[in-house]
Amino acid sequence: MNRTVKFILIIFPLFLTLSECSFSQSNNDIAIILKSVGKVRVKKDQAKDWKDGTKGLRLDSGDIVKTHDQSLAAILFTDDKSLLKVRDNSTLSIAGKRSDNSVAKRLKCALGNFWLNVTQQKSQLLVETPSGVAAVKGTEFYGIVDAEGNTIIIVIEGIVQLMNKLGEAFVKAGQTGQFSKEGIPEVFTTDPKSIPTWANDGATGNDLKFEFQDSEGNKKTLKINYK
Repeated sequence: MNRTVKFILIIFPLFLTLSECSFSQSNNDIAIILKSVGKVRVKKDQAKDWKDGTKGLRLDSGDIVKTHDQSLAAILFTDDKSLLKVRDNSTLSIAGKRSDNSVAKRLKCALGNFWLNVTQQKSQLLVETPSGVAAVKGTEFYGIVDAEGNTIIIVIEGIVQLMNKLGEAFVKAGQTGQFSKEGIPEVFTTDPKSIPTWANDGATGNDLKFEFQDSEGNKKTLKINYK
C-alpha cells in the first residue's frame, strides 16, 4: 500500500468524527451568553456540576442558568435573535426543538426576575412558571416569579397569553397580568411607576463575534452589537 492511500485511510475516519461532532453541536446549541455580570452559573443538561456562565458560552437545550446576588446574564437565541436577560437571584432553564432555521423555545423560570424581547419570532415561545404558562407573541415584557410561584407579567409591547388549569387571559401593551397556582389569570392596567427599568440600567454597547456552523456544514461568523 502506497503512502498516499495509507494517509487517506487514516485521516478519513478522523474527518468523519470531527464533522459529526461539529454537526451535533450546531443542532444542540440554541443560545449564547452575551453578557455575564457577577456570579452566573450554568448547569449543562445531564451534568452533575455547575460551571461558570461566562460571556460567549453556548447554551444547549436543557441547560439551567442561575444568577446570584448582584448578578445578571444576557442571553441571545441564535435563530431569531430574541434577547433574554436574567436578573440576580433567579433560576431559569431553556429548552428548544430545532426545525429548519428556527427553534421552538420553552423557558422555565422557577424563581426570580427576567426580561424578554422577541422582535423576529420564527416559532413558538413559551414561558413556564409554577403558576402556569405564558405564550409569547412577538413582544417585550418583564416576568417576576416569587418563592410561592406567583407570577406577574408586565407587557411593554406585543401580547402575552397566560394559561393555567383555571383559565386564560391575554395581556397587551400597557397591561399587567398575574396568576398563581390556584388563581385564574387576571389582567389590569399597568401603573407606570411599577414598570421595572433594570434591563436597561448601566447598559453599554458591546460587540461579540462567534463562529457557528449551519445545517449544510458551512462555517459563518456572526457579529452582534448589544446592550
